[in-house]
Amino acid sequence: MVGGKTAAKRLMLTMFTHSRCQLCVDAKEALEQVRKQVPFEMTEVDIKQRGNEKWFEEYKYDVPVIHANGEFLLWHRVNVSDTISKLQKLNLTSIDDK
Repeated sequence: MVGGKTAAKRLMLTMFTHSRCQLCVDAKEALEQVRKQVPFEMTEVDIKQRGNEKWFEEYKYDVPVIHANGEFLLWHRVNVSDTISKLQKLNLTSIDDK
């Protein structure tokens, strides 16, 4: 708690993707629109890269898959308004959990 206010937990998204994924390109564009309303950091995991065999087995037919703070959020297509709503609820929950 800083100055009487509870700080929001930093929102971290992980996108599971691979290089030949047009839905992933579309998802990144949609997530940039989401970021204007709900700030977040994002990392990408190429499921076809060596060392990511676990993710390849889990998501080979489903990319893009997005996790928020380590938990499944969505897959395939990113609906901007739905994703904003989900992330805002997640952010509120993380504040309440402190």
